[in-house]
Amino acid sequence: MNDTTEKALELGFSSVGIVPAEHPFEWSREVQRRIDESLIPEEEWSRRNLKHDPAEVIADAKQVLILVGSHEPFKEPFPPGIAVYSSHYQEYPKYLKKAESFAGWLRSHGINAVVTSKLPLKHLAVKAGLGVYRQNSLVYSNDSGSFIILFGIVTDTEIGEATLSDEPLKVASDCADCNKCVYSCPTGAIMPEGTIDLTKCIRAHMGTGTPVPPEIREAYGVRLIGCEICQRICPHNADVLRDLSLPSGEELELFSLPNLLNLGKSPSRKEALNDIADVIGKNYARRNRILGDAVIAAGNMKDPNLLEYLAETLKYPHVPVRAHSAWAIGRIGTPKAKEILLSALQEEKDPMVISEIEAALGELQ
Repeated sequence: MNDTTEKALELGFSSVGIVPAEHPFEWSREVQRRIDESLIPEEEWSRRNLKHDPAEVIADAKQVLILVGSHEPFKEPFPPGIAVYSSHYQEYPKYLKKAESFAGWLRSHGINAVVTSKLPLKHLAVKAGLGVYRQNSLVYSNDSGSFIILFGIVTDTEIGEATLSDEPLKVASDCADCNKCVYSCPTGAIMPEGTIDLTKCIRAHMGTGTPVPPEIREAYGVRLIGCEICQRICPHNADVLRDLSLPSGEELELFSLPNLLNLGKSPSRKEALNDIADVIGKNYARRNRILGDAVIAAGNMKDPNLLEYLAETLKYPHVPVRAHSAWAIGRIGTPKAKEILLSALQEEKDPMVISEIEAALGELQ
């Protein structure tokens, strides 16, 4: 275990723990309870393709190593006109490469090792004694609070003694009299005992490319990917949130709302998407996904100068982008906004978009 820990620290992880490769029955039951109570959309959950058992990763699994990587959040607020994104998405692929390197090192010692992010890693991290659950359903490490990235490595060999905690599903007792995260969540997604209603969670809607309910759109603010409201209000993150920095000016410019909204028609959009992918990853840097959330940010910014871009996204082929664009134009609410909506209503064929345009016009009466 000492060699394993030293290698993990050498690669840049802040801590590592080991748990037996057992089926997490308690976690599985809790997930099913939340599905049954409509706190987790079953269809969306199934698309995540999570594994409930390490044996689904390696048939003769013996242990799971949990790796904890720390990252520094960005300073907020961002400059005006820039869509906010979390540093998590920039750091995740870096730690993935480190985890793969770690697994390769284990394989060089004759141990079958497979990196996975598909196991219930928060549950396993707490079980391994690497952190605690808090009221916002996130795991907090001693050094980095909730600003951590987790990976699991399933092995077919017992490489060390397990580092087990007693009550991996329990919320830390010192959260009981705080509840700052509960009160700060603009959609009321945080419930007692660390339960999250994913139908209300802002982050759960971001980057999906699907229609976002209007009440969730308003709660987005000017965010593009990542929320962090409950993390930034939490007293246990106070030390982590000191002396933060903004991204570079060049990087921020990639996320200016005019640049993002222009992805719908820009002839250089492929190059722009590649640049954005270098920051938030290829999975989220897809045109439909970015536009679907960028128009929401534009609607919350309420800048009339963005109407020329929104008039174009209101014609975009992807239905959720058009639906969100109608809402955003209505939020800006100028006579020009009304003119754009009335013109679009004459051409639009999709029932969802028509409904959004009519609702936006209704707000302008």
